Amino acid sequence: MNTIIINCFGKLITIITVFILSLTNLVNLDEFRADIRNNDKNKILKDKEKPLKYETIKEYSDKVPKGIENIKIKGVNGVLVLDETGEYKVFKDKIDEVIVIGTGKEGIYTGMITGYGPDCKTCDGRGYVNCPLLDGTWFSLSNNGIYYNDSQFGDVRILAADHREFPCGTIIEVSNENITDPIIGIVLDTGSAMKKAYNNGTIHIDLAFETEQGLKFATNKNTSFVVRRWGW
Repeated sequence: MNTIIINCFGKLITIITVFILSLTNLVNLDEFRADIRNNDKNKILKDKEKPLKYETIKEYSDKVPKGIENIKIKGVNGVLVLDETGEYKVFKDKIDEVIVIGTGKEGIYTGMITGYGPDCKTCDGRGYVNCPLLDGTWFSLSNNGIYYNDSQFGDVRILAADHREFPCGTIIEVSNENITDPIIGIVLDTGSAMKKAYNNGTIHIDLAFETEQGLKFATNKNTSFVVRRWGW
């Protein structure tokens, strides 16, 4: 007796047993039938489906520092389904992962981080940053906030730095012992303190806040700055 006959015989015995029990109201026959159908359907779907694994595509860019890899597109597996002809067909397309590998200037620094707001002593109070955006418009800390939506990195904090070392649009990962999670920021501003520090061989970067009133941000002279992208 082969496996198929044994399975069918076993199901028949089970159904007869449940039918007898249902006569005594011990089992709801309709619910049992529905459960059998659902289990069979799930088994069939499980056997017929398999993942369509995404591929990893590597790109190289001198806009990304050497030794740094950025995910440009996150990979997602697709789904293959077995059709009636016995062949697997694409049910859901895969999305290949794209990784950008840096070939550009290295960008790992240790320096000082401070905080500032649009109401700082040397600011004009309107909060406009020093760098124009890609579309030629100007970003305002007062009107637009302290986050910028970058097409590659999403919402990132506004940073001020010396543009001789960090061009407008540069993405920097900031971390130190006082920052719980690394901050991803974009250089859109500059200041006299950053320029003076750079002239003296020191890296000084300012992190933008909505206001300097009651600002509680510890100045840290042992902060790590890792460039994720050079400029726009």
